[in-house]
Amino acid sequence: MQFDVKIRKVIENGKPLKALASVTVDGSFTIHNVRVIKTENAQFVAMPYATFKDADGKDVRRDIVHPIKSEVRKSLEAAVFAAYEQKLAEKAE
Repeated sequence: MQFDVKIRKVIENGKPLKALASVTVDGSFTIHNVRVIKTENAQFVAMPYATFKDADGKDVRRDIVHPIKSEVRKSLEAAVFAAYEQKLAEKAE
């Protein structure tokens, strides 16, 4: 599976959300609003989500899309992190 990642926005406000990306899968399907999250303890990729109310009226967030297989998630994360690091390096120049 091929991932083409474009970092759309780098966020530098001291909060865990570091970037927003678009990921094209195998040149045929694009996922927008993929988030790069970085805390002191972890770094991960968060998929786009929708918020809705459940039967009890509580707000619930659900991923709109997400990898099912762990190896696909690892490949996706590696591609997003590589693009993020490259974007940071370009900004530093």
